[in-house]
Amino acid sequence: MLRPFMLAVVAALVLAAPAAAETQTASLGAVSATFSYTKVDDFQYSGMDVQITRAGAVAYTGVASGPGCAPPYCAPGGAVGGSALRVADLDGDGEPEVLVDLYTGGAHCCTIAEIFRWTGSTYATTTRDFADFGYTLNGGTFVTGDVRFAYSFASFADSAMPVRLLAFKAGTFSDVTRAHPATLRADAARWLKEYKKRRGGTRALGLLAAWVADEYRLGASGHAAADRFLTAELRAGRLRADQGWPHGKAYISALKRRLRAWGYGG
Repeated sequence: MLRPFMLAVVAALVLAAPAAAETQTASLGAVSATFSYTKVDDFQYSGMDVQITRAGAVAYTGVASGPGCAPPYCAPGGAVGGSALRVADLDGDGEPEVLVDLYTGGAHCCTIAEIFRWTGSTYATTTRDFADFGYTLNGGTFVTGDVRFAYSFASFADSAMPVRLLAFKAGTFSDVTRAHPATLRADAARWLKEYKKRRGGTRALGLLAAWVADEYRLGASGHAAADRFLTAELRAGRLRADQGWPHGKAYISALKRRLRAWGYGG
């Protein structure tokens, strides 16, 4: 049986023991990567080290980081049942890229993807902030939501963010949403269903904005159908909003103005 002073010594040794580093690994073809980090306190991490091996030789070592996500106040992403590290051929050129997901924490923020791509002689990095919406990877396509809609036509809780699909090539992202009409139609149907449940209420216009955006991206027929629906809702007196948010004709004007500015048309 341990004496009290021995128990105290054991407890002190346990408390003094350094936190163990965690390491994730991923590979594809000739490219493999490791991501190592140590949790030192609540939402504080040290290390955050990335190493990439290509064709058997170490080609990159560095610390993962992104805008607003610098150690120690930067956490590994992929917290909901997934890994923060992936290796994938995003642009289909046969040369895999390495992705590290980071998380800044906070009520509405923020998932950041740091992407490492081979340039022929070294690895270059690109980062993108996917905000609180985050993303999923479908093949080489990033599926996310258009976070510009948050707070634009309603409070955050009442905002809806239409689907947005992004391709990555040569270090840049491009919007390829229009090339996926089936995804757009499914997203539009979801927002219209939710809007109709709440239509006429003062917190429904964020949902309607997302539906209109999807319809505009579906082309001329979708654009015309959305405009007809907006006119009918206006005449029925359903374009109501909480104080401080655009409603009625002002809502339609603000919505179309922002859709034009954001590349949706209108």
